[in-house]
Amino acid sequence: MKHLFILKSTKKDYEFGEHIHDIMKDYDYEIIYSHSSKETREVIQKLKVPTRIYCVGGDGTLNNMVQDIVNTSHELVVVPLGTGNDFCRLLTPVKDPLDVVKQSLSHPVCKIDTIQLNDKYYVNATCFGVDKVIGNHVHDTMHVPLVPESKSYLVSIMQNVFKYQFDEVVIEADGKIVYQGCITLCTVNNGQYYGGGFRITPQAKIVDGYMDICVVEKVPKAKIPYLLGYLISGNLHKRKEVHFFKAKHVKVIINGSSNMDGERYKNSDYCFKILPQSLNLVTNYQDI
Repeated sequence: MKHLFILKSTKKDYEFGEHIHDIMKDYDYEIIYSHSSKETREVIQKLKVPTRIYCVGGDGTLNNMVQDIVNTSHELVVVPLGTGNDFCRLLTPVKDPLDVVKQSLSHPVCKIDTIQLNDKYYVNATCFGVDKVIGNHVHDTMHVPLVPESKSYLVSIMQNVFKYQFDEVVIEADGKIVYQGCITLCTVNNGQYYGGGFRITPQAKIVDGYMDICVVEKVPKAKIPYLLGYLISGNLHKRKEVHFFKAKHVKVIINGSSNMDGERYKNSDYCFKILPQSLNLVTNYQDI
């Protein structure tokens, strides 16, 4: 099988690419430097044979590439070189992207679930409410002096949490309305982590054929940082304002945008459907 690395045309990616040659010298491989998300998708669409594709970047890069890998014979390796890297947190404790590449060469392929949202696909999380505001503005923190990339989500929280105007939603799960009213946040997840490392749905499995929904009712804005403490400590489920659901089909009616795996996404309504075993993921992690 051919190995294909798709990297961005940035200094960091070019430096990363230089190390790939030593690791992959005994394999049939190619490195492509893409200048846009459109170009990346065109590269994948032109592949004629099953290929092991290395997604080098963050959750947004992964979201773009997944669109043309779902329900194909291609295999996907997720290499963390982005801002949040939330989906990769579920797959491996290894943080060094080069080590992830090396270890992946001996890992098996696992068929995992993906989620279809209207005409898009994603593997990790789509969020609404204050979370979407934070996610949609996280890259604004790149211009804040002395802020490391790894802390971008925390800075975005501090910048945006008190600006949030509470959204009103109707959430339907498997044909039944499970929540109606204003929210602080809502997330429809396949994975467990989002927002730069917050484990919002620890019960989620990417092979169980279900989506995991977390809804937090409207709370006073001054209380949101307090709830964040519960989230960080893994005790969010203890709050009476927090609700969890599992479903195969979900509909969210909301007048506003969302954040889907690090990318802004807006529609008039949001229809989610789980797609069991629809993606060939290279991973050795058992608890998925």
